[in-house]
Amino acid sequence: MGNFRGVPDLSFDSNPITGVWVLISDQGGWYIVGGTSVASPSLSGIINSAGSFQASTSTELTTIYGNLANTADFRDITTGYYRPYAGYSGVKGWDFCTGIGVDKGKLGK
Repeated sequence: MGNFRGVPDLSFDSNPITGVWVLISDQGGWYIVGGTSVASPSLSGIINSAGSFQASTSTELTTIYGNLANTADFRDITTGYYRPYAGYSGVKGWDFCTGIGVDKGKLGK
């Protein structure tokens, strides 16, 4: 990892079973997809459509973490786990499994 962040800031539905429906026309139909292929562009779109563009990632994260306690903006994920043998579980507040939780729209960004 070295010079790159290795921790989650926000969560999004990354489960392919409960993900989003996507039409893949050259494969002849609709498929449910999840993972970072859905989460990353979806969260980027939410933050972008909020229209409060920050000068840097650090400034954007300061805004997000500054609104952490506002339950109207974020839902804290307190259950679940990431790689059960690695020991990362959802707990109250920020955790290595779900970051600060799931956004509830464009507020707080």
